[in-house]
Amino acid sequence: MTSKRKQAIIRRRIFICVCIAVIVMASALIGVVISAISKAVNSDPADTSAPAAPTDKAEDTIPYEDTVSINEYGLDTKYERLILVNPDNPLPEDFDYEGNLTEIPAEYINGSLNQIDKDIWPYLKAMMDKALEDGVRLYVRSPYRSYSTQQMLYNNQVNKQLNLGVEEGEAYIKAATIVARPGTSEHHTGLAVDFNIADISFEGTEMSDWLKANAQDFGFILRYPENKTDITKVIYEPWHYRFVGIDAAKEIKELGVTFEEYMAKSN
Repeated sequence: MTSKRKQAIIRRRIFICVCIAVIVMASALIGVVISAISKAVNSDPADTSAPAAPTDKAEDTIPYEDTVSINEYGLDTKYERLILVNPDNPLPEDFDYEGNLTEIPAEYINGSLNQIDKDIWPYLKAMMDKALEDGVRLYVRSPYRSYSTQQMLYNNQVNKQLNLGVEEGEAYIKAATIVARPGTSEHHTGLAVDFNIADISFEGTEMSDWLKANAQDFGFILRYPENKTDITKVIYEPWHYRFVGIDAAKEIKELGVTFEEYMAKSN
């Protein structure tokens, strides 16, 4: 082989090695560029596949008072029903008297009426069950009343006053302190309950004493307290309790006020 031929072969081999080296370096550079582009795409805040903000942690730190509070009886202490019904605050003419009622089981009843607001029934049932556990038997004497039922009861009371010799005009006024005029009775709402004996003889019984001591723990208040007729416009009724809500009932009990006073204070 001539000297020129050998030199040509050497130059060709050198050229090939240089080309291979260039190709290897270019490939490496392309890999680096692709990797950088991939990282940039994955970190794009507009990418919907990126991890969401840690909202779960924020939700876990919501203040306790803003959440549902369930007590030992499984009742929400913050649920309340604060509609005020009295002679000065009658129910609206379009009030739905029967749209949210449920039947009370027979074992809890000792009268002819057996319906109550379905949302407060768990509270009433829990209260009556707890009383029985404590050795006190509570019965529902009179819960929800329709407009027509209230009209009948009011008319009967007016006639009773007339038979007692009360003048007609006064008979209607006095009757309204004993049986609310139709449209102004809490019984229309399904939130009120008369227990056991709808009579002053209920005062001083173990049922009355138990209710006074415990009703607020289940969301009920003694609606027409003694010596408060000038405010409530209704005589003292130790048998009549009204659901307002556990937190509200406890506050009313602690303050020693009527529902009228509590609502005026709240407003």
